[in-house]
Amino acid sequence: MKKKNDLLASLRLLGYLTQFGLSVILPPLLLTFLGWWLSDRYGIGWWLIVVLLCAGLISSGCSFYRFFKTFIRETRDEPYEKKDAGKSADEPGKGEHEDEV
Repeated sequence: MKKKNDLLASLRLLGYLTQFGLSVILPPLLLTFLGWWLSDRYGIGWWLIVVLLCAGLISSGCSFYRFFKTFIRETRDEPYEKKDAGKSADEPGKGEHEDEV
């Protein structure tokens, strides 16, 4: 049973890495080619290619951030919990110490 769980974990990791590669590489490439096509077809100019390339890079950065956040949360051993979930106002949080007199 342990080998099956390891195989599933490996396949899940492979899926994450594939998704990461596609979500980071494709937006700048597709938007650059779109800018090149529009510039060539309508004679707009090279500035459209630069603008769409920048939009693709920003999109890739956002995708990288969301992917990294999800990946860290999913691969952690402990389940994901919101930071202040279930904590009452009079209880100190983790790592907080009350000053004793």
